[in-house]
Amino acid sequence: MKFGISIIVRGADATPAILRNVAARAEALKLDALWVSDHLIIPKQTVSRYPGSADGEMPQSWKSTYYQPFSVLNFLAGLTTTIRLGTSVLVFPMRNPIEVATQVAELDRLSGGRVNFGVGVGWFAEEFAALGYPFHERGARTNEGLAVCKALWAEGTATFNGRFNSFEGASMGPKPVQRPHPPIYVGGDSAAAFKRLADHGDVWHPLKPTPETIEAAKPRLAEAMAAAGRPAADIAIAPKIVLRFQDGPPGDGQAPTEGRPRDIIDALHRFRDAGATEFCFDPTAETEAVVLDTMERFAQEVRPKLTE
Repeated sequence: MKFGISIIVRGADATPAILRNVAARAEALKLDALWVSDHLIIPKQTVSRYPGSADGEMPQSWKSTYYQPFSVLNFLAGLTTTIRLGTSVLVFPMRNPIEVATQVAELDRLSGGRVNFGVGVGWFAEEFAALGYPFHERGARTNEGLAVCKALWAEGTATFNGRFNSFEGASMGPKPVQRPHPPIYVGGDSAAAFKRLADHGDVWHPLKPTPETIEAAKPRLAEAMAAAGRPAADIAIAPKIVLRFQDGPPGDGQAPTEGRPRDIIDALHRFRDAGATEFCFDPTAETEAVVLDTMERFAQEVRPKLTE
């Protein structure tokens, strides 16, 4: 199994010094990946509700500092040598896919082929409106955008004629180091997300599932893969899950991987048995102290015992 951590790109502790410290320690602890989240602009919420808070409001601190994914990952590419660098997830349909294709390819080159390209369709309607992209077209734009990226990442020139994008004999370079392209992680568990994954993806990247929900979704995923003419085994499973150490009585946590080290070990074994082979850990509190402590405890108290 592979293990990565979502690092701090928003709020008061999103600083260059803290990014350096966290990245250096993660690489020293031999974690497999650093992951970053994504928002471009945070307008006033009038309709949308943020799914990560009880009141539906985004944290106030995010409105003052929210670093963009490719800025952070290119910065980290120059500070690290082995750890992979991923988006979890890039809100693809609120960007021009040609720009995304070039940014991913350049990051892959600058990092020596260490990119994990995670995509999602987004939930924040007001953000789409501010950027001038129709919210109701976000699924179709993501699907076509991934096809655009693959066309531009292929050898030689590219021609594409789609609903939103069109070009002929276009050149784009550099190409990604990873061939035919960096692994594409697709978020979501809807029928549309599974079709997107089957048509374009390499890894299913569900947000905060349980082992049971992964197991229950596998027949739907297999059906989507079969419709695309691909075996289900082509797709790896890499959930993004909460990781929080609590030293009280067992069963206190709200998520499978909240609790004592033994509880977390048992939960990761259940995820493995459900088919997960990689994890993006969310430490829940976006402070340097919590992220560093979470990584240290995982490396010392959990990872060595996962083969028991």
